[in-house]
Amino acid sequence: MTPFLASAVPMGIVGGVLGLSSGLSAWAALGMAMAVNSGTAQFVGYALIAHGAGWVTIILTTLILGLRLLIYSTILGPHVKEVPQRWRVLLGFGLIDAVFFVVIEKLKKGELTRGKHLYFLGASGAMYITWMSCTAIGLALGSAVPDLGKLGLDFPMTAMFVAMLAAGLTNWRVAAVICTAGLTVMLTQALPYNLGVVVATVVGAGVGTACEYLSKARSDDAAAGAESADEEIADEENAGVKDGQRTQSEEKAR
Repeated sequence: MTPFLASAVPMGIVGGVLGLSSGLSAWAALGMAMAVNSGTAQFVGYALIAHGAGWVTIILTTLILGLRLLIYSTILGPHVKEVPQRWRVLLGFGLIDAVFFVVIEKLKKGELTRGKHLYFLGASGAMYITWMSCTAIGLALGSAVPDLGKLGLDFPMTAMFVAMLAAGLTNWRVAAVICTAGLTVMLTQALPYNLGVVVATVVGAGVGTACEYLSKARSDDAAAGAESADEEIADEENAGVKDGQRTQSEEKAR
C-alpha cells in the first residue's frame, strides 16, 4: 500500500482544507470524510455543498459515484465466499480503488489462501487511518495553506490513477470502460456541479456491464463449441470401435 499511502498524504491534507472552504465546520468535514471513506465522493460532495446543492442531490451523486465499488465487490465476491458475513460488511466499508487493486492482484496470483480478510483489513485500515489523519491536518492548517492549485498537491493522486489506468488497458473490457468514460467526461464538461463525472460513471458502468455480458456470451459459445467437438470425437471413436467389433464378428463368421 506504500505508493498509495504516499499519494494519499497530500490529497488528504487538500481534502481537509477544501472541507473548510466549502462552508463546513471542522467536525462536519471530518465526519463526512470518515463516513463516505471515498476521496472522490468527498471532493465532489464539498463542491456540491459550496454551490448550495441540496442533501438529496449530494447523497444521490455519492451513490452514483460509488457504482464502481459495486463492480469491485462483484469481482471480489467469489474470492471471499468463505469469509464470515460480519467480516465482509467491514471489508465492504473499507473497499476503495487502491485496496481493490492491491488485493485483487494477490488473489489472482493465489498468494492469499488463509487470512484473506486480515490482509484486506490491513490494506484498507492503513489507507483509512492515513487519509483521516491527513484530513485532520488539513483542517488544522485551514486558511494558513496558500492557493492549493499552485502547490500541485493533487499530482501524486493523479499520477497514481494514471498508473492504475495504464495497467488496466491490457484488458479490452477495462480499456473500453476507460475510453468511453473519459470521452464522456470531456463532452460533459459544461454541466454544473461536476455532473459530468457522474454521467461518465454511469456510462462507464453501462459499457462495462455490456462488455461483461459479451465476454460471457463468447465464453459460453466457446465452451459449447468445445463440448460439441468432444462429442463428435467421442462419436467417431465409438463408431470406430463398433466397426472394429463388426469386422471381428465377420472374420469369426467366415
